[in-house]
Amino acid sequence: MKNKYIWIGLILILILGVLLAWPKITNPYNQAIAKWNDLGIECLSNGHQNAGQHIHPHLAIFINGASQIIPAEIGNVRSCMAEVHTHDASGTIHVESYSTNKKFKLQDFFSVWGESIEKPDYKLEMTVDGLLNDQLGNLIMTDKQQIILKYSKL
Repeated sequence: MKNKYIWIGLILILILGVLLAWPKITNPYNQAIAKWNDLGIECLSNGHQNAGQHIHPHLAIFINGASQIIPAEIGNVRSCMAEVHTHDASGTIHVESYSTNKKFKLQDFFSVWGESIEKPDYKLEMTVDGLLNDQLGNLIMTDKQQIILKYSKL
């Protein structure tokens, strides 16, 4: 009889453990963080504290002449901030890293955002600080850089 209660207790502990762990296992935030890590984008679990690099390029996107909103909180999930993220919808990209010499490309931001820089059936023109630039996703982002993407229907 005593063994029966021990087994019931162990089963209840196992069920309770699974129920408590389930949100962490199925948490979509963990999936986002894993995706960023696969891309080489680290999670700043302590936020901006002790960041060796902190730059702010600005991105503006136009589709057929209409300004597009770049959403707030791209790259911000519970308990983690991607090294490339936004705080508001101003178009300011925050590039922060514990590494002072790590380079971040515009594609890194689009990858964290979950968007493609290319759009089917659209021509893309990029200017950086007022000059035409054909680097697109390979553009290394720098502080106060003004990046404008103009998409025109083909």
